[in-house]
Amino acid sequence: MNSLIVLSVLLFVSASSEEYKFDENAEILYTYEQDGVQIEVLKKGEDCTKKAEEGDMLTAEFHGFLANGHTRFESSHDSNKPSSFKIGHGYMIKGLERGMLQVCVGEKRRIHIPAVLAYGKIGDGKNVPPGADLVYDVEVIHIQKGTTPPNIFAKIDLNKDKKISREEMGAFILETGRTVTLRGQSEIDNVVGEIFNLEDLNEDGFVDFNEFSGPKKSKHDEL
Repeated sequence: MNSLIVLSVLLFVSASSEEYKFDENAEILYTYEQDGVQIEVLKKGEDCTKKAEEGDMLTAEFHGFLANGHTRFESSHDSNKPSSFKIGHGYMIKGLERGMLQVCVGEKRRIHIPAVLAYGKIGDGKNVPPGADLVYDVEVIHIQKGTTPPNIFAKIDLNKDKKISREEMGAFILETGRTVTLRGQSEIDNVVGEIFNLEDLNEDGFVDFNEFSGPKKSKHDEL
């Protein structure tokens, strides 16, 4: 860990005892839209020689708010340390993954995420109600370059029609999800149903390339 990272972590720990509040008067340097989310840059990056891409591991300070009322529902301050996470693997909500692409070390972004790219119509079952739009303030401390994640979408899309059916999803789980498959077909159907509740945003019975939040190639690449 280099000295810049150590200093950033120490500064984070010293500040984390103070509750981070949404600043409605924060200075916005510029705004743009990226894959369905609105990004406001609050601070320029200190090192833009490398920008975050799918497969990279980011270390960042983050704070999540409900767009309506700006109630904070999660924060890296809750664990008294910055959070580390990979992007492009489907570990985070879609809007946050999209909003973190091409970010630089030291950059601070405010990411506005519509409900369809967050927890959708079902919420998170805890602090995010159904249909809630979200706002995240994220400041990146470190980017560790990673490998491009495998194209899971292509593996599931057996007939290559650029959309995933329930049958294709079930077949993929049957092949790869040993723990689930040992419990029988009814468990597979339950898992498929939960996935489609989250991923099938337009409720047409399929999960298309844009809806799919798991690892996949760039939409500009050939599937």
